Amino acid sequence: MNILENKFFQVASCTLIIVLTVFVAVLINEKSQPSENNLVTVTGTGEVYVIPDVGVINISVKTENKDVKNATDENNKKINSIISFLKDKKIEEKDIKTTTFNLNPIYSYENETGKRTVTGYEANQGLSVKIRDTSKVGEIISGATEKGANNIGNLTFITDDNETIKENAKKIAIENAKAKAKTLEQQLGVKMIKIVNYSEDSYAPTVNSYDSYNAGINMKAIGSPSAVASPEVQTGQNKIISTVTITYAIQ
Repeated sequence: MNILENKFFQVASCTLIIVLTVFVAVLINEKSQPSENNLVTVTGTGEVYVIPDVGVINISVKTENKDVKNATDENNKKINSIISFLKDKKIEEKDIKTTTFNLNPIYSYENETGKRTVTGYEANQGLSVKIRDTSKVGEIISGATEKGANNIGNLTFITDDNETIKENAKKIAIENAKAKAKTLEQQLGVKMIKIVNYSEDSYAPTVNSYDSYNAGINMKAIGSPSAVASPEVQTGQNKIISTVTITYAIQ
C-alpha cells in the first residue's frame, strides 16, 4: 500500500511541476509581449538622385503591301538593316530584343452589303533596344529612321545597377526613421526598448523622356530619310525613393 501511495505522490508531484512550469512560461511570455498601448511607429524616407547610364527605346517597322510575301520580305529587309546598324554602333546582341511580330490582312468594306475583302497585308515588327552609351541615343534614333523605322518611342533612362542605389536610399531612410525615434523619446519622455516590426519599400518613378518620335510623319515632312537630324536628348536625373516603417516597444 505504501508503495502505491508513493508512486501516486510521485506522479502527482510531477504533474503539478509540469503545470506550474507551463503556467509560469505563459505568464512570462505574456509579460514579454508589449501591448498595443506601449508601441510607437515611425516612418523614414530616403531619396537618392542618380544620372542614368542606360537608355531603353522601342523601334518598329510597319510595311503594307498587296502581296503577303512582299509585305513580309520588305519588312524583314528593313528590320534586319536596323539590327545591322545597331550592331555597327556597338549595341550588343543581348541588348536587342524582338518584342512584337505581327502579320495581318488589310480589309476593305462595302457599306451596302457589309462584305469585306482582303486588299493587302500589313507586317509589323518591333524591337526593344538598350543603349548603354547614352550619348548615342540621338544618333540611334536618326540612324534607325534612315534604315526604315517608322515608329520610334517610349524612350526611358534607367540605372543599370539599380539595386545598389536602392540600398543607399534604404540606409538613408533607416537613419531618418531612427532620428525620428530619438526625437520622440525626448518629446514623449519614453525609451525605445526594441524593434517589434519592420517593413520597407523602394521604387523609382519612371518618366518617358522621349515619349513619341513618329519617324514616319517626320520623314514625310522633310521628304527624305537621309535628312533626318539627330535629336538632342538629355538624360537628366532619376530619383530612387525608399520608405521604411519601424515599430518600437517603449517604456
